[in-house]
Amino acid sequence: MQLKKSIYIIPVAIGLLIFTACTEGFEELNTDPNSFNTSPPENLFAGVVKNTIDLVGGVMNDRMYLNYASYIGGKGGAQPRFGFDPGIDGYWSTFYVDILKNTQEIIDNYGDDPDYANRAQIAKIWKSYIFSIMVSTYGPVPFEEALGESSTTSYDTEEEITEAIMMMLKEAAENITPDGDRLLDDPIFGGDNELWIKFANSLRLKIALRVSYGFPSLAQTHGAEVMANEDDMITSNAENIYMQWETIQENWSFNYNNYVFGDPLPDVIPYGNHHFILNLKTYADPRLPILFQEGEGLIIQEELFASGSNTDLVTVQHEVPYFGRPLGNQSRTLDEWNLNGADNILQGFNTAGFSQPSEELFFAQDMAFNIITYSELLLMKAEAALKGWGGSKTAEEYYYDGIRASFDQLGASGVEEYIVQDGIAWGTSSEGDNDMFGVVTSGISADPLDKIIRQRWITMYYQGHDAWAMEKRTRLLPTIPHFGPDGTAENEWGYALIPERMMVATTESGTNPEGYSQLESLLGGPDELYTPLKMNKPPTGIEWQNLPAFFNQEFAEGYYGQSVDDLIAAGVDYTIVE
Repeated sequence: MQLKKSIYIIPVAIGLLIFTACTEGFEELNTDPNSFNTSPPENLFAGVVKNTIDLVGGVMNDRMYLNYASYIGGKGGAQPRFGFDPGIDGYWSTFYVDILKNTQEIIDNYGDDPDYANRAQIAKIWKSYIFSIMVSTYGPVPFEEALGESSTTSYDTEEEITEAIMMMLKEAAENITPDGDRLLDDPIFGGDNELWIKFANSLRLKIALRVSYGFPSLAQTHGAEVMANEDDMITSNAENIYMQWETIQENWSFNYNNYVFGDPLPDVIPYGNHHFILNLKTYADPRLPILFQEGEGLIIQEELFASGSNTDLVTVQHEVPYFGRPLGNQSRTLDEWNLNGADNILQGFNTAGFSQPSEELFFAQDMAFNIITYSELLLMKAEAALKGWGGSKTAEEYYYDGIRASFDQLGASGVEEYIVQDGIAWGTSSEGDNDMFGVVTSGISADPLDKIIRQRWITMYYQGHDAWAMEKRTRLLPTIPHFGPDGTAENEWGYALIPERMMVATTESGTNPEGYSQLESLLGGPDELYTPLKMNKPPTGIEWQNLPAFFNQEFAEGYYGQSVDDLIAAGVDYTIVE
């Protein structure tokens, strides 16, 4: 593993990344590029967080995670189409050189100085956060050795790394003193040490759940410990943990830079995923119009009750407001299904008409990227309670609290009406609506875990990595393969399942051959996208080509109600078909 020693110094105005408690932006950082050993932790940490949000919340989210999590659909390119792109080498070097090396400098240079005790622990929290992403993305990776002087290093197992970062988080939470030294110009919590303690404990619970299938004993030990001290995790939406870009040009968000300022072609812009929007539409979820902008130009034909009647039916045509884009081209199907393309209402549809994620939430210059929100934490607690890890409430109570917190976070109304619907209400099930191919539905079973995971999927919208990791270890999300995969993707019958991992840097086999050989041994398979991680539940083998598929428009029906009077009340133009 051959890496440059470090890139420590940040250019000017790294600003960015303000947490809830933070009221001031960053000052410009002008530092001597040859004096990294005397640079304060703040200079290093500002750049570490900037590089983190640009990588994890920016390019990797856009190219990989959002597609794997079924949050967006239809993007072109190798990685969005579940294939391999040599550009991954840049991700690897950014993780190690620009983020982890600089984080380790804070620990090494200040860890033994009592005047910097809290700041060294904060660096350990961030180091743990980064490695938690890396191990669930790549699997075995070089751990401590990679942050030293050697140009080659061995790989550590998923379990070894997970155990080490869990202990780092535990020790950091125990050793940070609220009234001790603070991180000046703190880009996450504005210098609030108590919130760093809550971050460490909340992250421990997230990681514990993430590895609960592969390493149940390790997961339960740490999960039960943090559940026994719930007040030491975040306790309200006011404590949501996120990074945030800024309105100054050098710190604009990835999405604004690429999809607003960059003036891209319509086919490149992220659009809401077909199945994700279907899950919101089925249950008339009030969060739908907050998370997404209305689509344009899709006309459907459906039977509704005539105006003033609840018995007489008429056929009407009207435009629908929200509809997501399938992962592949909307005209692509499996040959074995033998479908008539003329029956596909999305055949030849203008790409620009699909619903895009909210411009205000996801395309602003100063877009926020969530790490852990209170609603997500409550739903994590629901699963922890379900597993018997303790807690002050039942799984059902946490579940409802989590949905309410999600509505509150987004400023949505109507939560009490939402949670009593079949499928959403605890102990109930629903059939849901069919997707455009009729092979996947938005139905929710009575299984409590199915409900918890579905709601967590919704409340984590745009946290691509977290949702991908959650799907890999539960296999519960109503997702579908990619029917137009990249040529490098392993696929049969013309489709590809979501990748199980990302391949390590292509340079590793040449610069670190012993370590690379060890990687494949630890993986139990080749360094490929579809080699499952130990923390992942084995993927379910569905013979998609044998399913009784059919084109339908159910995914777009019933937006306004069941009658023409509902269309009139909503101010929708319609035509009665004779």
